[in-house]
Amino acid sequence: MDTASDRASAASPLHDADRLATLLATVAEDCPRVARALAEVGPPAPRVRPAGFGSLLRIIIDQQVSTAAGAAIWDKTVAAFGGAAPTPEAVAAASEDTLTACGLSRPKRRYARALAERIVEGRLDVDALADAPDDAVRAALSPVPGIGPWSIDIYLLFCLGRTDVWPAGDLALQAACHALHDLPARPDAKAMTPLAEAWRPWRGAVALLLWRWYGRMLKPGGGGVPMAGGG
Repeated sequence: MDTASDRASAASPLHDADRLATLLATVAEDCPRVARALAEVGPPAPRVRPAGFGSLLRIIIDQQVSTAAGAAIWDKTVAAFGGAAPTPEAVAAASEDTLTACGLSRPKRRYARALAERIVEGRLDVDALADAPDDAVRAALSPVPGIGPWSIDIYLLFCLGRTDVWPAGDLALQAACHALHDLPARPDAKAMTPLAEAWRPWRGAVALLLWRWYGRMLKPGGGGVPMAGGG
């Protein structure tokens, strides 16, 4: 079935390799830092996750853990719920023992259940977020325990393909900007916002590039994955 999420993803240049590469080449024409990163590592592959509860749950799982640990917990979670991403109904009804066996910490068990219950009870229409403006998505997700600015930015980028999202609290992006701008110290989330002003309205595309550049140039073998600085 063709859903709003499918249409939003298909329409986004962040979810198409050729369009993403073309967009970044255009940004690089006016920004030597982007041009340097693009020349050194090439354009990034799109990062696409299906919109919905499963991806929000995965984002919660990935917070404050290594890439390998997050993947292992997710694999256990999928296995515990029948081999597919669990539904909100299944998580809301799951026992503490089941969620604990997946590897979820006590706070993350609470966050997962809170998210699931909001969807089951109709307090959060996650499907409607695909057609909502960025600010409306933030307003809908911010009240959910465990979902903070970083988590919302990752959802907007990877799941909804929003082109101007800038995850200022991401540690890998901070490290990349530290090096590319030759700053004396790694910028915090507040300092990251002005650093990216020149990249509007394509800050999300640049974020994908800088994650790749971080992984290849600053953390060999790291893969350029996002690193949460918070929820």
